[in-house]
Amino acid sequence: MTGPAARLGRPGTALVLAATLSALAVSGCAGPEARAGTSGAAAATATGTGPETLNPTDLAWLQLQLAMDEQALHILELAPGSGADPELKQWAAKVAKAHRADLAALRELLTAARVPDTNPHEGHDMPGMVNATELHALEAAEGQEFDRLLRSALRDHLTHAERMSGEQRKAGSDPEVKQCAASIGRSASDHLRRMPG
Repeated sequence: MTGPAARLGRPGTALVLAATLSALAVSGCAGPEARAGTSGAAAATATGTGPETLNPTDLAWLQLQLAMDEQALHILELAPGSGADPELKQWAAKVAKAHRADLAALRELLTAARVPDTNPHEGHDMPGMVNATELHALEAAEGQEFDRLLRSALRDHLTHAERMSGEQRKAGSDPEVKQCAASIGRSASDHLRRMPG
């Protein structure tokens, strides 16, 4: 694959990821809620997460991880009808199930923080996500070609999710978001290790 996701294996990836989260947290890409930081009154929530406990890195990570997982889920759901390898299809089904749970957790944290469930990264060429050309190729591919593209896309996605979760835990402030990031990071590592082929 080409594009930003292909840069993951290069030296200094952790610095790039940290810079990406920092840049998103202070740019229009992170949305007005992330730029506002802890402004606004907030009632206590059941999880303890709210606008007063999240810093810009927390919000940037939540929104980017949500966008990444939504796209990955779309790709994973193509596997039953487009793939050839039964083992890869079974793996994709397990990863898709985990991503649905992750998306629910991410949305719950955004709701608790009173951040709208919107995608500020829609249409952007982001690390850890396939670009429009690559997505079109995946949607059109079948058989072994689909399997090859799926492995490549998910390897990039999971590698980026794992590394980005580590950066969030270093720079984030909210305990619930850190816990979510840790869980997603562990899950991504496990999925990578179990990927067939």
